[in-house]
Amino acid sequence: MKLSLVQPNFRQGGSAFSGYWLPYSVGCVYSFSAQTPEFKDKLELNKLVFRREKIEWASDDMAGDDIVLFSCYMWNWEYNKALAKLLKEKSPDVQIVFGGPQVTEFRNAEQIDQLPYVDTFIISEGELSVHEYLTDFEKGNTRKLYSANRVEDLDIPSPYLTGVIDKIILDNPDIKWSTTLETNRGCPFSCTFCDWGSLTYAKVKKFPMEKVYQEIEWLGANKIEYIFMADANFGIFPDRDMPITDYILDVQKRTGFPATVNANWHKNAKQNVIEIVKKFISNGFNRGMTLSVQSMDDDVLKIIKRKNMQSSHLGDMMDLLNKEGIGSYTELILPLPGETTDTWRQGLADVLDIGQHNSIEIWFHQVLENATSNLPEHKNEYGFETVELPDYVAGDREPDHDQHISEITEIVKATNTMSFEEFLDNWMYAWMIINFHCGGWAQVITRVWDKQGKQTYKQSYDRLFNSIQEDKGIVGKMFYTTRKILDRYLTTGVMEEGAYGHTLFWYANRTFHKNYDEVIKRANNNDLGLCSYICTNSMEKAHRASELMETGIAAVNTGVVAVAEAPFGGIKQTGYGREGGSGAIKDYLNVKYTHMGLKI
Repeated sequence: MKLSLVQPNFRQGGSAFSGYWLPYSVGCVYSFSAQTPEFKDKLELNKLVFRREKIEWASDDMAGDDIVLFSCYMWNWEYNKALAKLLKEKSPDVQIVFGGPQVTEFRNAEQIDQLPYVDTFIISEGELSVHEYLTDFEKGNTRKLYSANRVEDLDIPSPYLTGVIDKIILDNPDIKWSTTLETNRGCPFSCTFCDWGSLTYAKVKKFPMEKVYQEIEWLGANKIEYIFMADANFGIFPDRDMPITDYILDVQKRTGFPATVNANWHKNAKQNVIEIVKKFISNGFNRGMTLSVQSMDDDVLKIIKRKNMQSSHLGDMMDLLNKEGIGSYTELILPLPGETTDTWRQGLADVLDIGQHNSIEIWFHQVLENATSNLPEHKNEYGFETVELPDYVAGDREPDHDQHISEITEIVKATNTMSFEEFLDNWMYAWMIINFHCGGWAQVITRVWDKQGKQTYKQSYDRLFNSIQEDKGIVGKMFYTTRKILDRYLTTGVMEEGAYGHTLFWYANRTFHKNYDEVIKRANNNDLGLCSYICTNSMEKAHRASELMETGIAAVNTGVVAVAEAPFGGIKQTGYGREGGSGAIKDYLNVKYTHMGLKI
C-alpha cells in the first residue's frame, strides 16, 4: 500500500525561532502500523507534507497513492480540506482519511455530510483506529467512521526513532525545526473551553522512560531547535518529570540542542514545577512561567470546570515565583460564561493585588471542535454569540508556497452575562492595565497608593479608564483606534492596518510583514519617538533594530526603561532633551568657545 501523510503546520517566527514544526502526530499513527507484523513490509511512504505548500504541487505528488492520511488541527483545517478536495477531483481512487482534533465526536454526521470527498474519519487517538482501517482496506471493506479504544501500553514505535521523519530533515538542511516531546497522554481535568480532556480522556498514561530518553537523544542529534512538551500538565509527576528535565539539560550540554524548551505546566504541583522552571531558565530554555488561571472569579472557574486552578492558587504561585526571582505572565480569557463586567474588572485588579505586575495576556474565547463549549446545549445555556473569523494564530505566510488559504476560528463575542458592547469595553479595560500598569507608566504610583491604603488598584484604574475615554489627545486617539480595530475585526473579520501608536495589543493589530526592513519602516512611520520595544533572541537583530529605530530610548526584551542613572527622553513630537543620567547635566551647562590666534 502506497501512503502519504499530511500534517502541514504553520511556519513559526518571531518568538522562539523561525522554522517549521515536525509532523509528529501523523508520524505516530503511521509508525504504529508500519512496525507491526501485518504491515511491516506492505506500507510504502510516498510523501510527508509538513508545510503549507501549493495544493496543486502536493496533489500531483500524491495522485498515485492508495491512501492519504490527514492530521487535522485548527491551524490546517481549511488547508487540508482544500487539498483533499482537489486530490479527490484529480484522483478519485485515492482513499482520503481525516483524523485529529478537528474531527469531532458529536458532529461526525454533520462533517460526513459536509465533506463528501473524505472517505473515512478517525475519532480520538489514531494508532489503533488507523491500524483497524488498514486491515479493512486490505480486505476491501472500509467504513466511514472509526473510533477504537485508547492505546493501553504506550511502549509503541516512535516516529523519531523509526526513521519516518528522517527524510524531510535530510531533504531540508537549511530549515530550523521545532517539535513536540510527548512523555504522557491524557488530562485529569475537563475544562469546558479545552478539548484535551475530551479528546484524550481523563486517565493519564505514561510512555516508558527509556523511550523518552531515546527520543531526547534523537532530538539533540538532529539539531532540533525548539521542543514543546506535549503533556497537558508537565510537572504533575515529579519522579518522572524532574529526571526528564535533567536528561534534556544533559543532551543540550553535549549537543548544543535544543535551544528552547517550553511546556504546559501543571497548575497545582507548586514547588515541583518551580524547581523544573528554574532549571529551564538557568539553562536559557525560557524566561519564565505561564500562569493560566483564565478567570479570577471562583464562580466562573466552577462553570468552566477549572478544577486545577483557583484564584487562591495563583496568589500562592506568585509568592513562590517572586521569592525565587522567576518571571511570569498571567493568562485570562474573555468572555467566559458567567463573567460579568464587575467580576472581570475586579479580577484584573486581583491579579495585580497578588503580585503580578510583569505581564498579563488576554485571549479570545475560541470554540474548539471537541470542547464542551462547542456543544449546542452549552452554547444555549450561557447565551453564546459567536463569530467565525480568519484565524490570527495561523502563522507566518510563505509567498512561494502558501496560497493564503485562510484558517477559520470561532470566537465567542458575547454571553448572557456580557453583551458585545460590554465585551469591547472590558477588553479595552484590560488594554489599559497591560499598557499603563505592566508597561510601567502608572505602576509605581498605583502600587504606592494601594500599599498605603489610599486607593485600591480597582479604584485607580476605574478612574484612569474614565479619564482615557474622555481624553482628546494622543492617549484617547490610541484608545478609540484600538477599540475600532477590535470591533471591526470581530464584526467583519477584517484586520485594519495603520493603527495609531505603538502600544496596541499584538492580537488586536497583528500585521505580518514580509521582511525586517518593512517592520522597521512601518515602526518609524509616525510622529512619536520616545521609546521603541524590541523582542528578539538575536543580539545582531537587537543592535541593528536599536540603531534603526527613530526613538530616544530602545528597550530590548523588557518593558522597564526608566532608571535614574540613564538618560530619559525622545525625539520628534515627543520632544528633545534628556532628564536623568549624565546627559541631562549638559542642558544646565554654559558652554563657552574661545578661539585664540597665535602671533608669529
